[in-house]
Amino acid sequence: MFLRKLRLYRQQCSRTYFLYLTLAIVLLYAITSTFHREQKPLDQKDKYFVHIDHPIILWWTTYGGKSDENITCGEVQCRVSVDRSLKSHNDTQAIIFYGTSLELADLPLPRNPRHIWALKHEESPKNNDFMFSHEEIVSLFNYTSTFKRQSDYSLPTQYLPNLDYLLDSIFVVDVITKSRLRKSENLAPVLYVQSDCGASSDRDEFVKLLQEFIPVDSYGECLHNKDLPDHLRFDIAKSMSGMHHDDFHKLAAKYKFTLAMENAVCDDYITEKLWRPLRLGSLPIVFGSPKVTDFLPSNKSAILVSDFSSVKELAEFLKELDANDEKYKDFFDWKSAHRISNQFLVSHMEARDWGHFSAVQKNPKKFHSHMAGFDCFICRKIHDIQKAHARNKSPVSRSATIDHYGCPAPKRFNASGHFGVYDKWWAEPWFYSKYLAKAFRKYYDNNQHSFNHEDLTALARKLRKEDENG
Repeated sequence: MFLRKLRLYRQQCSRTYFLYLTLAIVLLYAITSTFHREQKPLDQKDKYFVHIDHPIILWWTTYGGKSDENITCGEVQCRVSVDRSLKSHNDTQAIIFYGTSLELADLPLPRNPRHIWALKHEESPKNNDFMFSHEEIVSLFNYTSTFKRQSDYSLPTQYLPNLDYLLDSIFVVDVITKSRLRKSENLAPVLYVQSDCGASSDRDEFVKLLQEFIPVDSYGECLHNKDLPDHLRFDIAKSMSGMHHDDFHKLAAKYKFTLAMENAVCDDYITEKLWRPLRLGSLPIVFGSPKVTDFLPSNKSAILVSDFSSVKELAEFLKELDANDEKYKDFFDWKSAHRISNQFLVSHMEARDWGHFSAVQKNPKKFHSHMAGFDCFICRKIHDIQKAHARNKSPVSRSATIDHYGCPAPKRFNASGHFGVYDKWWAEPWFYSKYLAKAFRKYYDNNQHSFNHEDLTALARKLRKEDENG
């Protein structure tokens, strides 16, 4: 009797154990399945997909004035926010990073594979120490909006409101009056206005060399030799508002030539330094983007520093134009005819979905600014991915490549004014960011998320030393 009860007890224990074991396995499977569903990459089909009517676009790092808003982009809508606490919200589908204020030790890691990462960095590569000039960093992003034409939402003409701006002649001073004002107001032939001194393009050094051969009036803090009126001065106003004042435009229009030299040399990096003198009727002397001719209004509308073998040769050409009004006016035939002959520029401006109202361009613009345009660009990409999931199709996987931003290491001018001299000290910010990028990827690719800036710089030094020692 005792043995029989013992056998029955063991059978009951065995069934109970088996039941609990089964429940544990089922529970473990459910937890694991949920985890994998949450971690499913964007480019895989998702049978657990849930449509979100108003997905959240989170700006992780922002520019001044950005705030929360609901946006409508055609037939789709999104919620745009700067509230970092929404990082883990189920409705958050994209994170945008404003490049100037991005820090590698401050990224939202571990990364949710469902999130689109997008880079907005229309500014100079020097604004974040050339960080986005390296594949290790730019490839983190699925979409980009930069000055490079290869970017997904490209902005090579970001500083050009519309084509009307170039054709405007409200401030233009005719060449005879320019020559008269030169004498009566004691003006130099050439204008230079920069307060960002020691720029990576080495422009100050070039201007210093040019001054040995032709007078240059320099109103900014760099190579300063002439004062602006107080209400236009950067050091008094502590802002760039003076550069947009009509009084500054009237002054700049008096000069026959304006040095339009960017603070960095990179394809498609073109700023108001080019567009403003073209509008004002002052012939720009251009240095910056090696591909700037693609965007000039005509094939004879600017003087390129790169066309001359030396600064002396350039100065001689400027003197020749200064002494010959007809040759000088040839550079403004496009403006006098009120016609932009560069069809690439015209097509680009027509295709752009943002900008000011234009009486010249045919296509109306959807957005006043490229900032708003990029928000909607990302919003539509989120909804495209949702549509693909709804059709049980895999969205196209993508990440940015180096040509979305990458800029070369800075170089310098030699003593004769020829650009292309490598200087290890001058290029140091580029190489510093190169190894910082490599250090970050060491952590990122190994799923190590607990690091700070000091950790990154220490590893960067180690990696650089290893490379230098072979």
